Amino acid sequence: MRILATGPSGAPEELQGLREAGHEVVIGRPLDQPARQAYTEAELIEAAREADVILASHLETISRGVLESSPTLRLVIVPFIGTDKIDVDAASRLGILVANSPTPENFIAVAEATIGLLLILLKRIKHNEAKLRRGEWAQRHDRGEFLFGKTVGLVGLGRVGSHVARRLVNWDVRLLAADPYVPQLVAQDLGATLVDLPTLLAESDVVSLHASLSDETRGLIGEKELRQMKPSALLINTARGEMMDEEAVARALDEGWIAGAAVDAFVREPLQPTSSLRHVDPERLILTPHNVSHSEAGRRANLRLALEQILAAGRGEPPACCVNPETIGRWRIPGERDSKTGRSFVLHPSPPSGERAAVRAERQAARRGLSS
Repeated sequence: MRILATGPSGAPEELQGLREAGHEVVIGRPLDQPARQAYTEAELIEAAREADVILASHLETISRGVLESSPTLRLVIVPFIGTDKIDVDAASRLGILVANSPTPENFIAVAEATIGLLLILLKRIKHNEAKLRRGEWAQRHDRGEFLFGKTVGLVGLGRVGSHVARRLVNWDVRLLAADPYVPQLVAQDLGATLVDLPTLLAESDVVSLHASLSDETRGLIGEKELRQMKPSALLINTARGEMMDEEAVARALDEGWIAGAAVDAFVREPLQPTSSLRHVDPERLILTPHNVSHSEAGRRANLRLALEQILAAGRGEPPACCVNPETIGRWRIPGERDSKTGRSFVLHPSPPSGERAAVRAERQAARRGLSS
C-alpha cells in the first residue's frame, strides 16, 4: 500500500515498521516544522491522489473533495481520538473506512489536564505568580477558592468525561452531567447526577466540556449559555474549539459574566493573532496550544495503535477502531480495477448480520451523542 503521513510528530524511523511490511510511506510536513500550516484542500488532493491510506494529523481536513479525488484510498486514520475533520459520511459512501486511536493514554491525559486547569484557575496561580514576579506579596484579596464543596458540571460523560468524574469524586464535590445518551445508572456509578444543560449551567461552579463535536454540539456554548452561568463560575474547554463561541467567551470574561476560563482547543488552529481571546486578561484566561494533555508516552501509544490498524488493513482486515463500521461490508480491498470508479478494489466480505446491526447501532449512537 501507499501510505501518506500528512504530519508525523516524531522521527521518520517510527514509521519503519510499515516499510518493513512492504508498504510505501510518503512523509508530509512534520508537525514540528516552524510555522507549520495545514494542507489546503488542493494540496491534499494532489498529495493523496495515489494513496491507499492517509495517516492524518490534527491540522488536516480530509474533505469530500479529497476523498473523491483519491481513487485507491481505502483507509483514513488518525493517531488520536477526534475524527471531526474527516468527512465520515462521504468516506462511507465511497467504501472508505475511517479509524481513530483511542488509547487510555489519550483520554486519561485529557482528564488529568482538565483537573490541572481547574485547580490553576481556582487557586489563582497565574495571578499570584505574576504578582510575585512584580516584586509584590500576597494580600487577602489574592486568595483562591476551595474545590471542596463546589458543583462541577461535565458536558459529556463519555471516555474523557467519565475519567474526569472518577478523579473528582474523592474531592468532595457535587457532580452534575449533561449527556442525553448516557443512562442514569451509568452516571450514578460515576457519582454524577444527570441534568439538562440549562440546569447544569445555572448550578455549576465549574463547567467543563467533554463532548464529541457533532452537528448537535457545534456552537453549544454561546452568549445565551454563558449568561446562564454564575458570575463566579469557570469554563474549561479541552474538547473542541467549535463547541463554543470564542467571541462570546472573550466578552463573558471581559464583562464579568463568568470569572475565568481555560481553553485548549480553538476553531482555527494555530490560534490566529487577531483572536479576541488573546486580548483577555491572562490571569483570568488560560490559553494552551491544543497540547495541554500531550505527553511523549501518549503520543507513542496513539501512534502504535494507528500503525497496528494500518498493518491490519494491509492484510485485508478492518481496523479495530473503525468509526464507520457499517461500511465494513462495502469496504474495498485490492482487486480488479472498477471501470466506473477507477478504484482497484473488490468488496470486503460482509460481517454476520447480527454484528452489522451491533456496529451500526454503536456508530449511530456515537454520531448522535455528546460523549467523547
